[in-house]
Amino acid sequence: MSGHRPLRTSAGPRSGWSARTLDEEAFSERLSGVTIPHTTPEHPEDMAAALITAITGACSASISGRGSRHRRRHEPFYWWTEEIAALRRQCLRARRLAQRARGRAMEGARLSKFAIARGRLRTAIEDSKRRCWIALYDEVDRDVWGRPYGTVMSRLRGPRATPPREPSLVRRTVTALFPTVTEELIRPPAGPVGAIVPAVTLEELRRARGRIRDGAAPGPDGVPNRAFKLAVALRPDAFLRVYSACLSGGVFPSP
Repeated sequence: MSGHRPLRTSAGPRSGWSARTLDEEAFSERLSGVTIPHTTPEHPEDMAAALITAITGACSASISGRGSRHRRRHEPFYWWTEEIAALRRQCLRARRLAQRARGRAMEGARLSKFAIARGRLRTAIEDSKRRCWIALYDEVDRDVWGRPYGTVMSRLRGPRATPPREPSLVRRTVTALFPTVTEELIRPPAGPVGAIVPAVTLEELRRARGRIRDGAAPGPDGVPNRAFKLAVALRPDAFLRVYSACLSGGVFPSP
């Protein structure tokens, strides 16, 4: 009950879903009409798979994929200001006028105006960069590990290591980094005879839901945490049955 990732058993869309486009009404309507079948205590993972399939289906019906409509805008350069933006617009306008005046009597005058506008823009950019550099330099004394540290580290480029070419070394490296994992379900040792595992309570489910952060990365299925928390609020009965069945059967559904 430490989080919702134990139920992640199916993969979502390759591009993922954007939580900002979640239509809560459509999500609720889709998930409320889904029936989560009961299962035998020997196979609680089937119930978990059915639940997460219902959630991913509701996401597909109510959330847009990342990059489909809402694209993240790039942050402006650190030295960018409103003054520079205005000078850039003036420079672009002067360039267009100079290009349209080619071969005409006013071509020389238009080119001169364009050169002046371009010079003003370059001067403003250089002045802004200088001021920002001084501010960054002064910030080092106040916050050693802040923005100055990040700026310097982003500029450092070390020499690239030569990749191994010996086949035996490559095989040993791959085997060590990516060990073979058996697909066989590993169950915990049997408890005392007649022991009863207490069912998960609604209060425990609510506390676990409250610990899920909206901005945290989703699991392998790509379901946004905001959508998962909404699913818990809509169908607590299904989650209680799935969690209790998994605990009782000693099963941890694999992603």
